[in-house]
Amino acid sequence: MKTKEMFNFFKKYFKNEKVYLIKSFVFIFISSILGVTYGYLVGEATESATKGNFKIAILILIIYLVLTILDNLIFDRVGKISIKKACSNIMEKISYDVYYKVGLLPAKAFEEKTSGELINRVINDASTITETFRQFLRVITALFTALLIFIYILFNSWIVALEILLYYCLFYLFSKKYLPKIKETQKEIAKEKDSAVAEVNETIRGIREIRALGIRKEINNNVKKIINNTFAKSRKQMVDEENYYSITYSLSNVLEVIVFITCMILISIGKSDIGFFISMTYYIYRFTFLVEWVMNLSSSLQKMQVSIERVDEIIDNKLYSDIKFGKLNKTDIIGNIEFKNVTFCYDVKEGNVLNNFNISLPSNKKIAIVGKSGQGKSTIFNLLLRYFEPQEGVILIDDYPINDFSELAFHQNISIIRQDPFIFNKTILENFLVLDPYLSLRKIREACKMAEIDEYIMSLPEKYNTKIGEGGVNLSGGQKQRLAIARALLKNSKIILFDEATSALDNENQSKIKKAIDNLVENHTIIIVAHRLSTIIDADIVYLIDNGKIIASGTHKELIKENKIYNTLYKKEK
Repeated sequence: MKTKEMFNFFKKYFKNEKVYLIKSFVFIFISSILGVTYGYLVGEATESATKGNFKIAILILIIYLVLTILDNLIFDRVGKISIKKACSNIMEKISYDVYYKVGLLPAKAFEEKTSGELINRVINDASTITETFRQFLRVITALFTALLIFIYILFNSWIVALEILLYYCLFYLFSKKYLPKIKETQKEIAKEKDSAVAEVNETIRGIREIRALGIRKEINNNVKKIINNTFAKSRKQMVDEENYYSITYSLSNVLEVIVFITCMILISIGKSDIGFFISMTYYIYRFTFLVEWVMNLSSSLQKMQVSIERVDEIIDNKLYSDIKFGKLNKTDIIGNIEFKNVTFCYDVKEGNVLNNFNISLPSNKKIAIVGKSGQGKSTIFNLLLRYFEPQEGVILIDDYPINDFSELAFHQNISIIRQDPFIFNKTILENFLVLDPYLSLRKIREACKMAEIDEYIMSLPEKYNTKIGEGGVNLSGGQKQRLAIARALLKNSKIILFDEATSALDNENQSKIKKAIDNLVENHTIIIVAHRLSTIIDADIVYLIDNGKIIASGTHKELIKENKIYNTLYKKEK
């Protein structure tokens, strides 16, 4: 990442924290100024004591004590609190912005990026950026302090000043050698951590299925391998960092000895005094501490640069473009849907899934879309839900292109019930309140009655306060689907899509789902994608899709009589 891009990134997030940042800088700056005086005061007190001026020595030490107390209780403390508050606010904003942008990523992003990688970018990368900035500010103020100290040293001895300059030149050369290695390793570690988080997240969520399949040992070995890879790269980075640190620490020790010997020689030949020597015993450590901070910062900067690149890729759409919505805030739709000359492919190499596709889906009807696997049934839903955009053609709702709807209106108008709906790890009641925190229990129960699930919920000991568990593990597939139907009713979506919603259910649950769907038809557009033709025999319209085109339509009875492909599919199922 270029310096200009990093500057623009910081500028965007730091502009609202000016008060905290200026306050912290001013107080830390004053703390640094006071820090410069400490070595001088101790040196002068020692010089006065050696000459028998004990009163002056004690007075200087009292001044030293007052300044250090003021520094610790006011300037240093307030400065650090201000910078921590600023960093906390910045981290919060970065984390939320990344999370918000993840919600606008196209479906392709979630196929190419793991959930672990996206989680790391939201949480860990934001933390790395703000913590490194805090270190950076501390080093900047320390550099200013070092500059003032250097002027004092140069005024007293140009030889000692030259020795310090040579030390920093050597430090720069070693940094230039080791830091690029640390940065490259950090990139590799970030990728491995993404894989580890994704794998652990997935295996914990699927622990029941893993146990049922008897593959826990295999899964453990796989996770262990990923974790081993992560820590192997971390150990490599640790070795590079420790090599870097050990060399620079050794250089610091050499500098200390050389400076002390130089001071002794200068005193012996009358070119310096004991006060300067004592002050140097304090100041030399300020220089070596500064180098230690710079070393830590240098390593952190490599990590921060990687983190900024990863965060910026999401926030500034460098990997994927956001889903774009229009400004049409229309939620009182009739519910008529039309695909006009739609052509779509997931991958150019694999060819088109839909070819100049046309279909009309009228409101207040139960409409089924059937066909063999891989013929484009689920693709119709993917396009209607705007998970993907067609290469050609347009999709209309009530004669409005779906791209014209605002995000709020679009998602208000359409709901989908999947074979395995997503259920939040909350109580049943909270799963409905996510739609609207002001929903009454009476209204929720009405929706659940229509979805044929209220009776079951009321039979539970905690009723609507029953905890569902992660992914709805405490509910059967049919119960989750009926909860999802009730949720769609409360959302008041005119268009409700059912994606293979009854294909994996037993007869009893299938019957309840069908009854729930029948309760919706009068006031909704119901579209069902199904493999099992027995689940859609009472549909008002059945569309048969083959090779990305509608090849027949009618009622179940009509298609049984008139279409050989449909007839064959139905007979095979029976």
